[in-house]
Amino acid sequence: MDIIFLTAGDASRVLGVTTATIRLMVQRGTLPVAAVTVRGTRLFRRADVEQLARTRAERNASVA
Repeated sequence: MDIIFLTAGDASRVLGVTTATIRLMVQRGTLPVAAVTVRGTRLFRRADVEQLARTRAERNASVA
């Protein structure tokens, strides 16, 4: 079974950034929150995180 949701820690590892940067991305609207657990943990759709990772990689490749 594929994992559909990622925690901030998981998303930070996929994107190669800190969890503080994930919080900033949420505040800026760069990374949408898909769900919030009863305990307040933000969850992100894997597809959204992977798309953002591809976009960031393409942007970095065009700069190099």
